[in-house]
Amino acid sequence: MKAFAQPKNKTDDKGLKQGYWEKTDADTKRVVYKGTFKDNKPQGIFHYYYKGTDSLRSKSDFRQDGKVAYVTMYYLATGKIQAKGKYINEEKDSVWNFYDEKGVLLSTEVYLNGNKNGISKVVYANGNLSEIKNYKNNLLEGSFKLYYEDKKVKAEGAYVSDQYDGKCSWYFPNGIAAAQGFYEKGIKKGLWLYKAQNGKVTEKEVWQNGKQLSQKEMDAYFKSKNITFPEEKKTTPQLQKRTDTPKTNSSPLQESHE
Repeated sequence: MKAFAQPKNKTDDKGLKQGYWEKTDADTKRVVYKGTFKDNKPQGIFHYYYKGTDSLRSKSDFRQDGKVAYVTMYYLATGKIQAKGKYINEEKDSVWNFYDEKGVLLSTEVYLNGNKNGISKVVYANGNLSEIKNYKNNLLEGSFKLYYEDKKVKAEGAYVSDQYDGKCSWYFPNGIAAAQGFYEKGIKKGLWLYKAQNGKVTEKEVWQNGKQLSQKEMDAYFKSKNITFPEEKKTTPQLQKRTDTPKTNSSPLQESHE
């Protein structure tokens, strides 16, 4: 019995894609994507390929007439999973996981309407937590913590509208606070202390109205508040600057069907 090839790349009299489609690249003649449409809306499983290759770039499972898609993305070099997550109306939504080229989990993020919303985590290769932060409408909001690879706390504090706010601390691996003080809307406020790993104060700052006090002003401030310090060293430990979530391979928006 003669087998018939599946018809493909058909449109109806309204110009809407219907049935099975395979789009090919005009230059390389390789498949760009393949999947099934109903009234121009993707249905079920679609496969997308890296340009000029047969290597899978992503796989999408479309539901609810294409409004929702569960997506898995792949690295070209290794074929390992790069990212997994969900789109609603072509915007990232719910939990997304990101992986390195060996398939090891790098980070987890939560999205709503395409924006980060909720807890974001980054992990070390051994699976231990590297950092945990909170987002609201794509801005850092609420408490954060950074960790050394052995699970000891590296830094902690809080954000308000993507700026440090309240008490923030950075620690040496032995638990001594290398730098500690308060922020208000991203601006240092009040007394800041910097210490060596043995716990001795190496530097101090006082901030008022967004301005650091001079040595003379600072001495008067300490005297007025009856603040004294033990013997201080002259060397200053390097303050770890704010670092954002480690970069992961960027994930494009939901694949185009043009």
